Amino acid sequence: MNKIELLKLIKSLDIDKEEFWILSSGALVLRDLFEDAGDLDIAVTKKGLDELKSKYDLKQKENGWYIVNDKVECVLDIKEDWKIEKVGDYYLESLEKYFEYLKTSKREKDKIKYIIVEKALKERR
Repeated sequence: MNKIELLKLIKSLDIDKEEFWILSSGALVLRDLFEDAGDLDIAVTKKGLDELKSKYDLKQKENGWYIVNDKVECVLDIKEDWKIEKVGDYYLESLEKYFEYLKTSKREKDKIKYIIVEKALKERR
């Protein structure tokens, strides 16, 4: 999904903007650092999870994540300032937090994201 498609999907979820934040490649796409997200991963507060449960038939996976629909997965988390940054209309996973994950990832698809996030963080300084 490109940025326009991603924004359309986010708006379609009909969840309070204060109760979720966008993770991983979706957060990079919304920052114009990456062109395409295969799906939308979001972290939600307890209230956000309850909102989604009232609108969707969530299925919980073994790893604790929930499948919202064929394009969206979410995980319950606590909203803390160091984890998020507001960019435009939405909260996104902070680059610093995502970079910490990328440092330990063994997934091939994360190697290019590591380079992109590392460069973005250096440009901030």
